[in-house]
Amino acid sequence: MIFSTITFSKAGLDDPLQPESDDAITGLRCAKWLVSWLPNFEAAGFDKEPIAEDWGYAVRVSVGSDKLLLACSNALEDDHNRWRITVGDNFNRGVLPWTRHRRRAQASRLSDFVERSLRGAEGVTNVNVDRTG
Repeated sequence: MIFSTITFSKAGLDDPLQPESDDAITGLRCAKWLVSWLPNFEAAGFDKEPIAEDWGYAVRVSVGSDKLLLACSNALEDDHNRWRITVGDNFNRGVLPWTRHRRRAQASRLSDFVERSLRGAEGVTNVNVDRTG
């Protein structure tokens, strides 16, 4: 389940050429930038290194007893400085519907943290948040 999608503009997050073994599209520098903020969030734990996916990079974040996902990729527009961060719940995938309210609240806290961090970061413009979950 996707809880929110945050798009923003920032120069300098485009990736250097990736090794041939890396199938990810874009987002490694963006994801590492996000990881650098996570010690300031009250998460129980998080990936120190982003995970390559075919659409970009993911960072697993433990919030309470829930595992959430921060997904980073280029916003796939003509602007190479436009980025997308998605806050999702791909690990539980709605298996336990009675925990949905709690997971939604945790995802909202994480989304708020990411949004505040982006709005306070140097060189970030055009922050847009779409809450879907």
